[in-house]
Amino acid sequence: MRPRIVTLCAAALVLGTTTGTIPAQATSASTTPLLGTTTATTTGTTGTTGTSLKFTQTNLVSDVKGQAPIHDPALINPWGIAIGKTVWVSDAGSDLSTVYSGAAGALKKEQTEVWIPGGRPTGQVFNPTDEFVVKGKAGSGPASFITVSPSGAVTGWNAEADPKSAIIAAFTRGADYKGLALMETNRGPFLLAADFANGRIHVFDGEFDRVNFGRRAFRDPALPDNYHPFNVEVVGRFVYVAYALRDPETGKSVAGQGKGFVSRFSASGRFLGRLAARGPLNAPWAMTAAPKNFGGLTGAFLVGNFGDGSIHAYNPRNGRHLGALRHPDGRPITISGLWDLQVGTAENGGTNALWFSGGTDGGKHGLLGIITAGGTASQGTPTTNPTHNPNQHNSNNSNNNSGYSY
Repeated sequence: MRPRIVTLCAAALVLGTTTGTIPAQATSASTTPLLGTTTATTTGTTGTTGTSLKFTQTNLVSDVKGQAPIHDPALINPWGIAIGKTVWVSDAGSDLSTVYSGAAGALKKEQTEVWIPGGRPTGQVFNPTDEFVVKGKAGSGPASFITVSPSGAVTGWNAEADPKSAIIAAFTRGADYKGLALMETNRGPFLLAADFANGRIHVFDGEFDRVNFGRRAFRDPALPDNYHPFNVEVVGRFVYVAYALRDPETGKSVAGQGKGFVSRFSASGRFLGRLAARGPLNAPWAMTAAPKNFGGLTGAFLVGNFGDGSIHAYNPRNGRHLGALRHPDGRPITISGLWDLQVGTAENGGTNALWFSGGTDGGKHGLLGIITAGGTASQGTPTTNPTHNPNQHNSNNSNNNSGYSY
């Protein structure tokens, strides 16, 4: 399948809300100040503003018996999380998407298991629009969930088209897709896929056609050599790209403190500045806005490191480092093989909870759970994590009432 590439003048492209409208507070890129790259060192269990950084990690699902209340043999190297009516998880180690619903103490695994023909699914998004139609033997319809794979495949799942398998909707030879975001704009929805192999963000329209925004779109002009897009997310009114150092020999990310950048872009791909550079970044992948009632960090920009499993909070207005999330006893939260962070919903986890996924033991196993402020979590497995080895390898980004402006 060879992708059709369409050239689009994206100058007037503006991010909208989940309903496709443009936020009243939206400003043009030219009037938005660049985010700084200042970092601040924190000690103890409070951030630079004196805010408590104590949180509770609750393990909910694992393929390893005894590590979480729910045992799911298919949860191997869980990567992207997408939340609609249920929680969908890309299991790169089993070529599946597994589905869960509920919260701590009431979580259950759904019967639905979807095979991903592109193999090793990484990024995944929930699609609330009528676009991105997939066709199968049983019928057709908008893909409810869309995934990408390191093979260069973009796959979509619709229950009417095929209840047991996703369908390859686009394929880019030579691409290594590590992350995926859905961008809803005043000109319709687009998919953004992070191509780690070639250092590009590929854009797809609602018909799964590749769209050319221009050669400078979604490019940080001052990146050091071999730093490539590891993930892409839409948070508030902007697009954020996490960059990791890529080993040109193996094609894998390189772990190490200070090895990472997070940059901000407009919907049309214009570079707006760096949110974070080096400092505590260590092969960063996860990016989201902290949920409501998330301690003193409500609305902060959270970055999860794949390299060391730590989670760091930043002020989204100026890029100031607010500190790392910690357990109630002061130990830093480190999740082996940390991949995604997604804010929960009232039905799934709670609106004040942060879902996490991790490919433990170098991606041989998996862990899914939630993080909540203070000691608010309940009925889960204690937060002891497997030892992390850095050398192994939805529209839920809400910041309502956060005090921060995205």
